[in-house]
Amino acid sequence: MKSPYSTISQIQTFFEHKGIRAQKKFGQNFLIDQNIVEYIVNTAKPLFTDDDVSLAEIGIGLGTLTYPILSLGKPTDLFEIDFAYIQLAKDEILPNFPNANLFAGDALENLHHIFPKKVFVFGNLPYHLTTEIINTLIIHCRNFQGGIFMVQKEFAERLVKETSSLSVFLSAFCEVKYVKTVHKNCFFPIPKIHSALILLSPKKEKGKHHWSPRSEAEVEIWSRMLRTVFWGKRKQIQVSLRESPFSEDPIFREALGEALVRSEIPPTKRPEELNREQFLNLGQHLLDILSK
Repeated sequence: MKSPYSTISQIQTFFEHKGIRAQKKFGQNFLIDQNIVEYIVNTAKPLFTDDDVSLAEIGIGLGTLTYPILSLGKPTDLFEIDFAYIQLAKDEILPNFPNANLFAGDALENLHHIFPKKVFVFGNLPYHLTTEIINTLIIHCRNFQGGIFMVQKEFAERLVKETSSLSVFLSAFCEVKYVKTVHKNCFFPIPKIHSALILLSPKKEKGKHHWSPRSEAEVEIWSRMLRTVFWGKRKQIQVSLRESPFSEDPIFREALGEALVRSEIPPTKRPEELNREQFLNLGQHLLDILSK
């Protein structure tokens, strides 16, 4: 089922009738290319075949993606911050889809509602909140089944191609795939830059060598380790270990130093010279040392 506000003329008519316009502060650029809409849904569908999986969409806007998602018939939680689209959902979407549940307000304040659920997430994420939203889902949704997100193209490329604190952090929890470039003309109003679809898939167990932080305490250690190692762009790890404000605690600093030795990582290496498996191995050794 297609949204009744899926073309430029339909969107403009809606804006005129309501006396509103797209708000830059919420990163509102509405997807109008139905081929991309179908591509998103068809790419995601094979990933949530289990009967007990529910769905979620962050930022429903005019319902371009919402209608096709709800048409799948699964229980779906919707998140929206803008009053105009909250009201639109209450008036036109919720009455027609009993499987839908709306959380009005800031998504980051409401995502806790899906933390216990076995959930797959869709979202056209505002740039300034992309990292925080993804990290929140990855860390707190312990039954996270994956997600497909529209993000800025540059962000997607950095996440997949570069070795960064964020890309390595996520690698402990999920696989990140650059799925498709989405041209800026696929949106209204037209943004200044192109977008991209990224697909997050939970890591499958890989025997005894698989490691992922399991508790909030372990997540904090993993995060602190990466903030330490990546502190100071292109600095040697031994310099960051000595000078980073994240390693001021002597117990943590000594433990990380020992973990480097156990991982056979020379302290003269720079973080971009390591692969993700080396970081995961380092994280496991650090946790083992600090758990004694």
